[in-house]
Amino acid sequence: MSDKGVDKIISYINAKADKETSDKLLKAQAETDKIKKAAQEKAEREAERILSNGKRVAFLEEQRIIAETKIDVRRKRMDAQEEAIAESFEEAKKILEELAEEGKLDNFVYKDIIFNLVASASEIVAGNKLELVFNQRDSKIFNKQMLEELTTFVKSRTGRDVSLTLTDKTMQFLGGVVVRDLEKHVEVDNTLETKLSRLKENLRVDVAKILFGDRI
Repeated sequence: MSDKGVDKIISYINAKADKETSDKLLKAQAETDKIKKAAQEKAEREAERILSNGKRVAFLEEQRIIAETKIDVRRKRMDAQEEAIAESFEEAKKILEELAEEGKLDNFVYKDIIFNLVASASEIVAGNKLELVFNQRDSKIFNKQMLEELTTFVKSRTGRDVSLTLTDKTMQFLGGVVVRDLEKHVEVDNTLETKLSRLKENLRVDVAKILFGDRI
């Protein structure tokens, strides 16, 4: 049920976001190293200052400062993680919006993406009478010939005698499609926004691994 076109776009997006993300992570690491060094120096100064009160007190104070520093370092890393993820998805949204508007971007063809999204949803549902919901832009360009071509494509993918119709009403979303099974009364949301949302958690984990390694 893989949406090959969408997967390729996501790979393209990730490649474009890699350099910016790496730069932010390097900057965050430099900042955290600086914080740790300053904290260590502060801890040593504090330890010397209160040494007269006993080694035990000095040790506890040093541990308190180090513990606070670790919390600060982790918070900065998490902030860098969230910022990297947010910017990656903003970049993704811009690329997908351009692709949907222009119909083609580099080696990606929006029509192929739509066909794969419809076929993927059709493989999930059980019924053969399916209704397609597009946004206003795509609804206007999706003519009878394209619908017949899509129907043949979906039949080939599903192995079922599927019939496709377009709803008169449109929905507001960036692109993609909502497929409704009129027999089973279920629908599959394969809009571009939803596809990105589904991938967001995986990207979050990948970025977290870069930031924290095995410590996450």
